[in-house]
Amino acid sequence: MNDDKILQDTHAHPNISMGTAYLIIAITVLLWAIGLIIARDVHDEIPLIGLTFWRWVLAIAVLLPFVIKDVLNNLDIIHQHWRTYFTQGTFMVGGGALLFTSLNFTTAINASLVNSSQPALTALLTWIIMKDRLKRVQYLGIASAIAGLIFMIAKADIATLLNLKFNIGDLIVVLAILSYSMYAIGLRKLPPGLSTFPTLFVILFFGMFSLLPFYIGETILVRPVPFTLHTFVIALILAIIVSIASLALWNNGVRVVGPHRAAVFVCLMPVYGSILAMSFLGEEIYSYHIIGAIFVIAGIFMVVRNH
Repeated sequence: MNDDKILQDTHAHPNISMGTAYLIIAITVLLWAIGLIIARDVHDEIPLIGLTFWRWVLAIAVLLPFVIKDVLNNLDIIHQHWRTYFTQGTFMVGGGALLFTSLNFTTAINASLVNSSQPALTALLTWIIMKDRLKRVQYLGIASAIAGLIFMIAKADIATLLNLKFNIGDLIVVLAILSYSMYAIGLRKLPPGLSTFPTLFVILFFGMFSLLPFYIGETILVRPVPFTLHTFVIALILAIIVSIASLALWNNGVRVVGPHRAAVFVCLMPVYGSILAMSFLGEEIYSYHIIGAIFVIAGIFMVVRNH
């Protein structure tokens, strides 16, 4: 799931109907897809690790006036659990950096399709790491999603699979969703005391330290981020609309429908991504995309509907 599928408040929201909540979640997934399209569109002119770095710097700056009081009042909690926040920040910010980096090598359609398998992979890792019990149909769903994922990455070519000649960009997307999945699992370890946005601020703050060496490396070895008005506008859009706004929408939607119903809406990611990529980037969709997506979407439904 995209870097903004983050903190889920389980208290019901009394002012949002079920239909409105579903619409809000659908819009959230659209915003995530727009983020992918933007990154793919600018990857030739703006280095994407640098874009990720400044995206989150701007997000921190925007959040600061609204959360500073809560953060200062809970410095003892933050200090006591800084390792947890740092780990969560590394997985979250690192997942975003990996996802954007993948767009240097693969298409936005591929990235959105592969990314859609995250709910199933999260369930698999939760079973492995947290020893959560799954139903038989959920194991089948995980297998279906992984089969669809491999089918798309191998482009339905058995020789590619046997020779392990995968597109490096697709493999980086897999690493990104594994990072996001580890982040989702780690949410259980976050201490109580901070609400959603102060927690996001602290996670991003610590996450920037893990990303900083890679940003410096990209600046020295590849190219620096061009500090132009265009770059600033792109980073600001990603920070405010694709990151902070999508988080607010996601949280409000999940409060009403629950996290497992909301996870089904990740299936919209390849739909939005494909339509936007074909419309604005001129990308093409192939039969292996469709077949793989069917297996992934079927797998997600089996995993989340039987939770």
